Amino acid sequence: MAVVSISRQFGAGGRTLGVLVAAELGYHFLHESQLDQLTEKAAGADAATDNSQYHRQVVELLTSLAPSNFMDRWTSSEGDDKGHIERLTHVIQELADEGKVVMLGRGSQFILRYRPDTVRILLVAELPHRIGFMTQNYNLDQDRAKRLIEEADKKRARFLNNFYPGEPDEASLYHLVLNTSLLSLEGATNQVTKLVKRIEAEFKKQTMA
Repeated sequence: MAVVSISRQFGAGGRTLGVLVAAELGYHFLHESQLDQLTEKAAGADAATDNSQYHRQVVELLTSLAPSNFMDRWTSSEGDDKGHIERLTHVIQELADEGKVVMLGRGSQFILRYRPDTVRILLVAELPHRIGFMTQNYNLDQDRAKRLIEEADKKRARFLNNFYPGEPDEASLYHLVLNTSLLSLEGATNQVTKLVKRIEAEFKKQTMA
């Protein structure tokens, strides 16, 4: 069972890719706001006294999360305080232990960077494509879409600096970098699922050796 971490430039189609990949693989998909929601719900769990019970609580919460509003993460004034980041890190690690999950953002590519069962994907696109994607899919005019993309890029960079004080779109950090200006989301889904299945098979061989 693998774990997929998708990082993306805002407007490159990361959520759509995550949904498609999860459906193809039979995995859970968790968007950023759902990861935050899960973190707050799991905050009261006492992992120190019973790790197996904590694992079950985290997994059970996956089925109880309310559907996320895609725009919530980028239009809210919610802060990313140290305590929340620590809890988020713990929850993402627990989710990875369970496997079969696709996570979008929230630093999962860095939190899970050294796990051999994690596939890290970066989705990029040229700015005009990103603006077009937002106007077509989220009922925004071009000016509003461009402003939102600029705000989201800055917010993403600030947040990821908590985990990696460098360039988060550095290609060497990822297994696969896909440009959705040049490749359809269906084509990207095909590339990702093939890679995940291959890494799953390799990881299974290693653990059985």
